[in-house]
Amino acid sequence: MAFSTDSDLTAVMPDATQLGIGSFTDEHPKARADIERDLRIHWWSKKGLSGEMDASLLTESQWTLSAVYLVLWKYALPQLSTWGAGDRFVDMIDFYKGRYGEEFEAVLRDGVEYDADDDSTVTNAEKIPVHSGRLAR
Repeated sequence: MAFSTDSDLTAVMPDATQLGIGSFTDEHPKARADIERDLRIHWWSKKGLSGEMDASLLTESQWTLSAVYLVLWKYALPQLSTWGAGDRFVDMIDFYKGRYGEEFEAVLRDGVEYDADDDSTVTNAEKIPVHSGRLAR
């Protein structure tokens, strides 16, 4: 399952599915895989848990906005762009790439909701923020 849908996409960019491509349903699972990879790289290794990250223990709704920005930046807008001078989609790609980075970092700083003990409840102890660039002793 994906973190986002086309309806989430059109909530951020209302005309996204009216610009020549009617649906981006195939792109949402790709965005989820990208976010999971980014989490393994930037969060899991700092969390201090053993084994592999189980993505099914993440709170999916926490990643919806990140997934929307990622779909727009990496998958939807490049399909719409002509890559010529004055192409508005090129500017939008840069914008949504930045928004993805900001949102991803904001979730890391707030605390990733990960039900480590798989009891269907994410406690405060399971939502400890991970700050990048900080010295951990």
